[in-house]
Amino acid sequence: MFQERRKRFSDQLSDDSLALFFSGKAPYKLGDEKYPFAADRSFYWLSGLDKENMILLLGKCHGQYFEYLFIEPYDEILAKWVGGRILPKEAADISGITSIYECSEIWDILASLLSRNFNNSLQLDVYLDLSKQEANQQTAAINFATKLKALYPYVYILNSAPIMARARMIKDEDEINKLKQAIHITDLAIQNMMKNAHGNISENELEAHFDFVLKCNLCDHSFPSIIAGGKNATILHYDSNDQIVKDGEMVLCDLGASYKYLNADITRTFPVNGKFTPRQRQIYDIVLRGNKMIMAMVKPGLTLRQLNNELISFYEKELTAIGLLNNDKTVNDYYWHGVSHMLGLETHDVTVANYQLEPGNVFTIEPGLYLEDENIGIRIEDNVLVTPDGCINLSKDIIKEPDEIEAFMAQYKK
Repeated sequence: MFQERRKRFSDQLSDDSLALFFSGKAPYKLGDEKYPFAADRSFYWLSGLDKENMILLLGKCHGQYFEYLFIEPYDEILAKWVGGRILPKEAADISGITSIYECSEIWDILASLLSRNFNNSLQLDVYLDLSKQEANQQTAAINFATKLKALYPYVYILNSAPIMARARMIKDEDEINKLKQAIHITDLAIQNMMKNAHGNISENELEAHFDFVLKCNLCDHSFPSIIAGGKNATILHYDSNDQIVKDGEMVLCDLGASYKYLNADITRTFPVNGKFTPRQRQIYDIVLRGNKMIMAMVKPGLTLRQLNNELISFYEKELTAIGLLNNDKTVNDYYWHGVSHMLGLETHDVTVANYQLEPGNVFTIEPGLYLEDENIGIRIEDNVLVTPDGCINLSKDIIKEPDEIEAFMAQYKK
């Protein structure tokens, strides 16, 4: 599987080229305590390896491919403290890469490759992942590019991120199966929240019921959970999760299980006492119909922007009908985020501008409405897989019909 992914990526590179990926390293938090390590997702997608301080080198010369993996040497003393580093055979078994060296050897290996394979090339392209969140962030790729250019000024440094994004956006069978499992565990965890919900419960107690199921299923969180009751649900990325959800209020739960690095991203909104008020149900029904309408529209060739524009047009009609767009109000006063984003190894997964949907894409459909004056915030989010003629709702088993929510919660009321 990983060999096929590397080949699929390398096929998109120019001839006479190299590409390097770095697994990353957990920074220190305080003293000798580190933040939890999370492998660079593109490195992981290509190799299946999730250990620190690894480098993957892919090469393409005259139509021939070659690949090298660089890992840290085994350290007997370190193994007694924190466990052993991965051994070459184990790394080879997982990744399918047989040429494995220690990280300290990379510059010697690179020099040999350049002299042996590329000495007659008019141009040598070196692809590095140069995407970064912060303007002054010094990533491993950027530091490597600086040294490489100093040693070999004739090479051309190119950004591999757009090529990698297009490769990763098409999910293979393994990814889809893991996504389904992540969504299933998320479903079980949401059910556990709804079973234990009641009026005047705290957001953090609801969160604990969700976390318990994830921990029992060996899952991490896709992202910090949003458990937002009442007015807090009108804050898009609320994350305090420390307030009381009053009897009669709804709670918006935006959360997901991460199963073997594949991430679910689900939002469900329900009344903590198990019964919608007429007004809550009125607004909920609009959001739910928007969710279903967008899902029915999905097909290859559309963009996420087009889907969002259709939702805005739908809201203009629906909100006008119930009087919410009087007094110069617009849809933007009640809805201000996009209806979709790509999903996969990252919760907001890689994409490219103006991308037209293709079979194999997985993305979210998450319409919402936020009425701050009425302490109502509702979002209903599903995860869908694009097919040749539409989409499959991977999260169809997670209940969202108001009657089903009320009936389910009624079973557990004392």
